[in-house]
Amino acid sequence: MGKVVRAIAGAAIAGIGVIIGNPQLALAGGNLFWTSVAAIALSPGQKAPRAQPTTAQIGEVARSGIFGKAAVAGSLVDAYNHGGKYGTDWTVLIIALADHRCEALEGFYVNDQYVAFAGDGMVAGYKEQLQVFWRPGTWDQAVPSYVLTTAPVFPAGHALAGQPTWTANDRGRGVSYVVVGYKADKSDAKDPVWTSGRPQFLWVVKGLQVYSARDDSTVAGGSGAHRWDDPETREWSDNLIDCRYTWARGIYAGDRVDEPDMLLLGRGLTAVEAPPEHVAFYANICDEPVALKAGGTEPRYRANGQWSADQEFVDVELMFASACGGVLIEREGSVEVEPGHAKSPVWSITDDDLVVGTQVTRRDVPTRTDNDWVNTVAARYIEPSQKYKLHGAPVRRSTADVIADKGPREATPALDLVTSGTQAQRVAEMARRLGRLWKRRSIVLPPRFAGVEHGDWLLWNSARYGGTMLMRVESDQLGREWRNTLSLRQVSADFADWNAALDELDDKSVAVNPDVPGGIGAPGAGAWSVALVGNTLVITGAADDDYASSIIFEFASGSAPDPDVDDDWTLISTGGQTATRAELAGVAVDTDYYAAVSYVVDGERGDRLVLGPVSYASEDVPPGPVTFLSVTPGVGEADIAWRNPTTSNFDYVVVYSATTTDFEDAVAVSGELRGGLGADGAFNHVVAAGVRSWWVQPFSDDDVPGAIAGPVTATVT
Repeated sequence: MGKVVRAIAGAAIAGIGVIIGNPQLALAGGNLFWTSVAAIALSPGQKAPRAQPTTAQIGEVARSGIFGKAAVAGSLVDAYNHGGKYGTDWTVLIIALADHRCEALEGFYVNDQYVAFAGDGMVAGYKEQLQVFWRPGTWDQAVPSYVLTTAPVFPAGHALAGQPTWTANDRGRGVSYVVVGYKADKSDAKDPVWTSGRPQFLWVVKGLQVYSARDDSTVAGGSGAHRWDDPETREWSDNLIDCRYTWARGIYAGDRVDEPDMLLLGRGLTAVEAPPEHVAFYANICDEPVALKAGGTEPRYRANGQWSADQEFVDVELMFASACGGVLIEREGSVEVEPGHAKSPVWSITDDDLVVGTQVTRRDVPTRTDNDWVNTVAARYIEPSQKYKLHGAPVRRSTADVIADKGPREATPALDLVTSGTQAQRVAEMARRLGRLWKRRSIVLPPRFAGVEHGDWLLWNSARYGGTMLMRVESDQLGREWRNTLSLRQVSADFADWNAALDELDDKSVAVNPDVPGGIGAPGAGAWSVALVGNTLVITGAADDDYASSIIFEFASGSAPDPDVDDDWTLISTGGQTATRAELAGVAVDTDYYAAVSYVVDGERGDRLVLGPVSYASEDVPPGPVTFLSVTPGVGEADIAWRNPTTSNFDYVVVYSATTTDFEDAVAVSGELRGGLGADGAFNHVVAAGVRSWWVQPFSDDDVPGAIAGPVTATVT
């Protein structure tokens, strides 16, 4: 194993030398640490998955980044309220998603409901109670105007009292963030938006724009416009090796890659320490199309997930290695992730090549405590269809192996950067196949084999130590006499082979999103009707829901109201389950009126049935009623008196009379009697003796009849 590899691992415990004052012990500890880490990376993997926060983190948090596409909760930058009588109707959250420029916000989860991001502003489907704004993390990005107009000022007593807490200069340079504002439901909302209290959000982000050495014409073998020192040439990709190389070179504040002090994330290596010409071969392996059983293809190895600055470098390296069934190797002094793939042996030896007098360590059968001994692999990965939760891929096992091993030998590799179930299966199957190859050897080779490096494949034709073996170099150590001490493990040329039709297993787990039970429905279309009777809006009908405990009658005027927006409606009355009628008097002329009927069931209000519109024109308006109607009987006559209506469209009245009190029997006894508005009117009716009744009805200038006054009954002598 090379010195550079040891240095990376040793950095995790370099502080030991400082604490105990013994740098040699720190170095030894680093070597031991690396040996154990290498074993994990090369075995099926026992490392527990990193817990991804599902709610926004509060307080000081480590800087973080996003490879490929991932769902992140983010960290809370600020929160405040605004709007309404008490300034609390809206809650605004400002949430940082990544400490670098991102490609796009694809969508987000509101509780368990996914919503595609359609741009800044109100989010459709939430009754104008939800709005989202996204900023990608560019240097000069603008603060959303929504924040500038709604953010509070600093309180009294603060050094900046009275000044706004957010200004146009608070750009969040180099930070991708969202602003989400949600409005609380009214206490009596019939169909509340936030049925589970405060909503929770999870943001689906296409993250880091990466540098591809393959697309850089200045790199040997490269072709294209990418340049490391010009971040504007970068593009989004989830190619595992391109993501890993960009991280290794470093993510810098404001993409200032020429200023080492601006390093925020990653290792910050130079082109000498991480040669770009080493990238192309492994990146091409990751892009190889792999057939899917359902049809189509997918890239062989992708990286999609989140990482943070508080992770050790070696842990991030292992995340990459695990995602591609690969290993960490050293090549010409630089550390690389080598994706899982079959290789041709670059060295061939026999027993005669071994240094005479040196020991050969041999192991052909594993021990019960050996983690490399595996017959069952249950990989865990991040499943997008289950809200990016950790999910178990179909278990890879051979029943014959389980029987031969007298029981299961399980491994559960955690694939933190894998969001494809089929990629997880391929990685797990490679681990299972390697878990059946048990031969391990430790040998010493002479100086002519000094070039053998960690990760090389070697073919050993041995008469004394196990026959012909295909081995992989797990570690190499050059001694003072240029003798190369190698640790070898058995591999096979077909361990990474994949036939989708035969090898891909169906995921038998079922993710079910049950339909949300519907709310209380609206009344049936024929249950209620609305009409205008004179200038009175009349709603009639009967409840068609046996479970309705009460009935709510409402109206709206003018433009067509939204059935779901409470502010568009005004209450007329509330009736019991047996109510059949509601009235609204004094409606305006030349105006459309709408009525709404809804039921209350078990305290929950249902949807509105909207009726109308109905209206009447000004020429159809009746005049107001006459008042102070009286009759003074005499001998052979009667004097009828009244006061005319005061409405401007009044024109005349007609007097009616009958020998009964039923208007149906009445006849007109006068002509059109005109007079001023509100003036006293009179009519002398010459009539035979007897008991009679009189009525007076006003008419408009369009001959529209008004309300009939009467009867007044008197006896003529």
